[in-house]
Amino acid sequence: MYWKAVLILIFFLTTAGYFTYLSIAYPYMGIDVRQDGDRYVINSVSQQSWADREGIQPGAEIKWIEDRPPGEHYTVEYFNAVEKVDNLTLQLNGTVNGYKDIEITGMHDWVLSTILPAGFFVLILGIAYILFQFVAKRPSINMLILFFMTIALAYMSNSGAARLDLYALFLNRALFLLVPVIMIHFLHQYFKELDVEWYSRKVYIVLYGFVIAVSLTELYNMQTNDAPSILAVVPHYSFLILLALMFLVICLGYRKYKDSSYGPIFKYINLGLGVAFFPYIFFYLAPTLVVGDYIIPLNVAALSIIALPITFLYLVTRQRLIDITFVMTRLRYYALISFLPSIFILLLVMYLGDETFSLIKMSQLYLSVHGLLILFLSLKETLDFRLQRRLFAAKYSYQESMHRLSQEMKEKKNVVDLLKRIRYEIKNVLNVKDVRMYSKHFNSGMYCVHSEMPFHVLKKLDDAISNTDGEIGTIIESEEGFGVIIGYSLNKITLMWCAGKKDFTNLNRDEKTYLQTIAHNTNIALENLNTIEDLFNQLKDLKSDQTQRYPAWLSRLLFTIAENQRKQLSIDLHDTVLQEQLFLYRRLDDMLENRQDMAASTRSELDMFKESLLDSIHLIRETCNELRPAFIEEVGLVQSLQNLIQQYQLRSNFTVYFDDSSFSEDLDQERVLAVYRIVQELLSNAMKHSYAKIVKLRLYNDENGINLIYSDNGIGMEYEEKKDLFSHIGLSGIEQRVNGLNGNYQVNSSPGKGFTMKVELPLTYRKGVVS
Repeated sequence: MYWKAVLILIFFLTTAGYFTYLSIAYPYMGIDVRQDGDRYVINSVSQQSWADREGIQPGAEIKWIEDRPPGEHYTVEYFNAVEKVDNLTLQLNGTVNGYKDIEITGMHDWVLSTILPAGFFVLILGIAYILFQFVAKRPSINMLILFFMTIALAYMSNSGAARLDLYALFLNRALFLLVPVIMIHFLHQYFKELDVEWYSRKVYIVLYGFVIAVSLTELYNMQTNDAPSILAVVPHYSFLILLALMFLVICLGYRKYKDSSYGPIFKYINLGLGVAFFPYIFFYLAPTLVVGDYIIPLNVAALSIIALPITFLYLVTRQRLIDITFVMTRLRYYALISFLPSIFILLLVMYLGDETFSLIKMSQLYLSVHGLLILFLSLKETLDFRLQRRLFAAKYSYQESMHRLSQEMKEKKNVVDLLKRIRYEIKNVLNVKDVRMYSKHFNSGMYCVHSEMPFHVLKKLDDAISNTDGEIGTIIESEEGFGVIIGYSLNKITLMWCAGKKDFTNLNRDEKTYLQTIAHNTNIALENLNTIEDLFNQLKDLKSDQTQRYPAWLSRLLFTIAENQRKQLSIDLHDTVLQEQLFLYRRLDDMLENRQDMAASTRSELDMFKESLLDSIHLIRETCNELRPAFIEEVGLVQSLQNLIQQYQLRSNFTVYFDDSSFSEDLDQERVLAVYRIVQELLSNAMKHSYAKIVKLRLYNDENGINLIYSDNGIGMEYEEKKDLFSHIGLSGIEQRVNGLNGNYQVNSSPGKGFTMKVELPLTYRKGVVS
């Protein structure tokens, strides 16, 4: 494979060097001729060509090319055009003009024919080197490098094809036909590596055969002077068909995987290919086939091909370079709002101009104006974002004000402080005379005024509010100022009143938008403060009334916090204390192993320390395991319970019989932890208090949820003590866990009859407080 890559690279480099030589040695003449008997007359002259810069006029007769009759020059014979010449003799109105040692004279030809194609080829070589050296070796990478090199060489061949070099013409047609096929091949290989496939490899195999057939047809056409004229357009239409197939393949993939994580990749590919080929297809190829002329030259249309390496570097590096959805949305928006101004400017230029505009000229002017407007709007948005803070004082910048206010809103603990801060911000930013806040209760009609307000102002605001829908952000303007609704509920409306701007001007559009944004943010902050206040009041009531249970959501929250703390404590113990103990144990073990000269009494004492250290390590591990059961997420509830039971049986005097034969539910981690902790607490209680010899556990699920039944043959307790059961023997956590998951529990116990508990947990969570 290595020697094949070297041969391909040599081909690309030598061919690129030859095309560069053509672009430097021969200028683009741009002369089309027609045969008039034995005479060859200039039919037309292309813009920005050598003939155009030299002022050569249509109608001039070509007398000699390279000191030979013009009919003997192959570009005249095969293409009715004059290219690749050093000497040219023309005659017009009896005047003979000779041009010798013809060279490139215009910067336009240098830039478009030589500098840009060569620069693009060097850039592609650099990208190919980076991909080859630094990106993981994958078949798709090889295809992408081949795709880049093909594109670059096809771009370079444009200058040779424009000069009607036969080799350049053939490669230009063949390479451009290969581009969409290689792209289809690359996409198949790239997505195959991602285990995504929506079309067969036979598709691109057939297309390779099609390209070979069309290329051979083109080669025959170039070598045969009397070939059918229809063969001349076969490569162009073939290229359009292949591009359509390429986009069809991508669209089919997008349709199938648009809702998956690969959807944005398809969007990005479509954008990159669209930007790369749209100018060539619609501004050069299609007009040439339809009306015989182009809107923009081939070399200019090919400039958009730079979008391809940017697009596919994103793919192979798996990095998101831009927000593709945002870019496409903004471009569509700018193109839409630029449409009418572009039409207006075009009509204005046509009206004021003296010359008659052809359809091609009108299209060129419209595209230039439309493109410049889109570019201007894009740059304006970027400059607004980057420079607005520097060009305008931060005090009067609405975005800066919103950022500052949102940061300080978080620090306010009550409504009065919040409204005071908003008053201060708006007074400074909008430069108003005064800002006041008030609320009105709908049922009682009472006002709550945070600072004194004239009654006639309140009356006018009430009248104005009655004529509005009362939505947050509604602005009410009057001769004395303006008001904004910043809070609205079923019983109360809160409004901010500003006594007019100091410069006596009305609110502009930006100021209204700023006020509406402030109003919406303030309403959210007020709702949050009221919710927090209600929460505190509810918790106070629970604290004062010991007979009530905690709300289910609060129990869930507290146990979630507790589990997170246990997990963190377990990690800290494992990563610090346990590791230190293990280090000391290994050092001590090494000392006993390697110090043979140690006294027997010292060795005996160190052995005792070693055993104590080993016990300590075991204890820390047990503690870590109790704080956060190891691998509980991975092994599941049943296996975790079996491990827990085994641990308790090793250090207790009772036997545990565990039945999980009727349990098959796949639980979420919250319920797994809850059941695990309940069993852990029950086993701990049996070991400490019950003096049981046999403990039975049964875990099963039915249509109502999860069921856990615990029973032992311990000492039990009096029925009257059941009300104090959880506070006396430390099982209050079970009650709260069951409440937090909206479950139920039942306890049966009597002296000498053991202890039984049944826990029922629903599989779905219902909001509210369990009573």
